Amino acid sequence: MRFASLIALMALVACSPAEDRDAAAATGGGTSRIYEVAGFNGVALRGSDDVDIRVGSGFSVRAEGPAAELDALRIVRDGDVLSIGRKQAFGFQWGDKAHVKIFVTMPRITSADLTGTGDLAIDRVEGERFRLHSQGSGDVAIGTLGVESADLTLSGTGGLSAKGSAHQLKIDLTGSGDVDAAGLKATNATVSVLGTGSVRATVEGPARVSVTGTGDVDLGPAARCSTTNTGTGEVRCGG
Repeated sequence: MRFASLIALMALVACSPAEDRDAAAATGGGTSRIYEVAGFNGVALRGSDDVDIRVGSGFSVRAEGPAAELDALRIVRDGDVLSIGRKQAFGFQWGDKAHVKIFVTMPRITSADLTGTGDLAIDRVEGERFRLHSQGSGDVAIGTLGVESADLTLSGTGGLSAKGSAHQLKIDLTGSGDVDAAGLKATNATVSVLGTGSVRATVEGPARVSVTGTGDVDLGPAARCSTTNTGTGEVRCGG
C-alpha cells in the first residue's frame, strides 16, 4: 500500500504545473508547436535539441518533432534571454529521447549559451557586440557575423564555424572543439588556447596569442602576433 501511494505521489508531482508557470504558452498539436514569446535578444540552449535561428522582423518560435517530445519541451523567457530545454522528468525514463528541432526568428541576437549536446545554427549576427559561451558537445555555425566586438568562449567538445567580420575578436578555447573561422576577418584579436582544439581565423592587424595546450592557432598572413607558447601547439601568423 505504501509503495502504491508513493507511485501515486510521484505521478502527481510529475504532473505538477509549478515549473511551467513561467513557460511560454504553446499552441498546435501533433508534430508541431508554436510558442507565444517575444522580447528577447539572447538564446540559451540546455539539452540535446537543435536550434535554428534566423534574424528577421518580429519574433516567432516553432518546434517540430514527435508529439511526446514536444510535450516535454520547456521554453521560457528569462529577462532578455530565451531559454530552451526540457521539463524536469520524475521517475524512471526508458530509452533515448528523440530530437526536437526549434526554429527561432528574432530581430537581433547578442548572445548564445550552450550547455548540452544540441547544435545551434545562426544565419547572421549584426550589431555592436556578440557573445558566445559553449560548454557542451553541440556545434555552433554562424553564417555571417558583422559586429564591432565578438567574444567567443568554448570549453566543451563542440566546435564553431563562422564567417564575416569583427573589429575586435576574442577567442578563449579550453576544450577539444575546433574554431574554424578562416572566413572571419578581424582588425585585432586576442586568442587563448588551453586544450586540444585548434583555432583558424583571419586577423589583419595585431593579435595576442597564448597557447598552453596542444591545439594550433592560424591567424593568416596579415596577422602581427605577440605570442606566448608554453604548450606543444603551433602558432602561425604573418607571411
